[in-house]
Amino acid sequence: MASLIANGDSRWVVEALYTYPVKSCQGVALSESVIGETGLAYDRLWMVINSKTGRFVTQRQEPRLALVKAKIDQAEGVLELSALSMETVLRLPLHPQKDKHLGEKIKVRVWSDDVIGRCCGGEASAWFTKFIGKPAQLLYKDPDEHRLVLRNFPKEGSCETPPKSGFTDDSPFHITTKQSLDDVNSRVPRPLTQQTFRPNIVLSAAGNCNSDNGSNSCGSLAYDEETWKRIESVADDDDQQEESWSMFIASRTTRCTMPNVNLETGAMHSDGEPMRTLRTFRLPDPGKPTTVCFGMHAVPQRIGQKIRVGQTVAVSERGYHSLAEPL
Repeated sequence: MASLIANGDSRWVVEALYTYPVKSCQGVALSESVIGETGLAYDRLWMVINSKTGRFVTQRQEPRLALVKAKIDQAEGVLELSALSMETVLRLPLHPQKDKHLGEKIKVRVWSDDVIGRCCGGEASAWFTKFIGKPAQLLYKDPDEHRLVLRNFPKEGSCETPPKSGFTDDSPFHITTKQSLDDVNSRVPRPLTQQTFRPNIVLSAAGNCNSDNGSNSCGSLAYDEETWKRIESVADDDDQQEESWSMFIASRTTRCTMPNVNLETGAMHSDGEPMRTLRTFRLPDPGKPTTVCFGMHAVPQRIGQKIRVGQTVAVSERGYHSLAEPL
C-alpha cells in the first residue's frame, strides 16, 4: 500500500469514453460528453424487462443482448438499435417526450431500488420480444423520477448535486484503467477488452510507460484506482479556460457472471472464464472478501462540465475502500 500512496500526484489520461444507452446492450464510444447527473450522455436510460414477470433483463439472463448494437444519431435525434438476426432497425427518439413517445409508468425493482420507467411503445416491445424469444418491453427512465445514489455516498455536502443514476446497477460512473486490464490479460486464458467490464471512463497512466512497447514501468499501477478517493481533470496549456471536473471514487465494482459472455456470439463461455481465473486473484475488498471486483464506481462532485478523450486526470485524494453493504 505504501508504494501506491507515494504516487499521490500521479497523472492519468482519458483513453476512452463509453455510454450504454440500453442496459446490457452494446456501448457507444464517445469523444466527449457533458457530465450529467445520471452519468455520460444517454447512459442506461433505456432498459429491457420481461413483460410477464416484470423483472429487468440483462446479459445475466439473456446473454444475446450483447449482440444488440446501439448507434446515436445526433443529427436526426435518434437512437438506432440493430442486430444481425433482426430484419429491422429499431429507431427511438433520443429525447422522448412524455405525452408523445412514452406510455404508462412501470415500477421495476433494480437490485435494492424501485425505479420508474415508461413504456417505449408496441414496436419496441415487439422488436425485443422477437430478439430474445420471450415477452419483453423496453422502458425509458421516467424523467420525473429521481433515483438517488445512497450506497458508499460521499459525506453530506460533498456533491453540489446529489448523485443520481438511471438504470445502472449502482453509481452513475464506472471507471477502469488500461494498466489493470493489462494485468488481468496477463493471467486469463483469452484476452479481454474493456467492453467485457463495461466502463464509462477508461484511464491510462500518463507518461512514457507503455506495455505495448514491452515496457513494464506501468505495471505497478495496476489496480492503483483502488486507492483513489477523488480525481479531477487538469487543464492543458492550451485549454486553460476549460472548466475542470471532479469525481469521488465511491467503491470497488463487484462482478457478476456477465464477464463470461462471449461478446461475439452472445453466449456464455462454457469454461466459466474469465470469472474462474478472476476468483483466484481479484478478491481485494475486505467488506466483500469472497466477491470478485474490477473497476471503481464514481459520482460527480458537480455536473455540467465536459469530459473528453485525451484529458489529463490527477489523483487528488487517496484512501481506503471497503464494501459494507450488498447491492
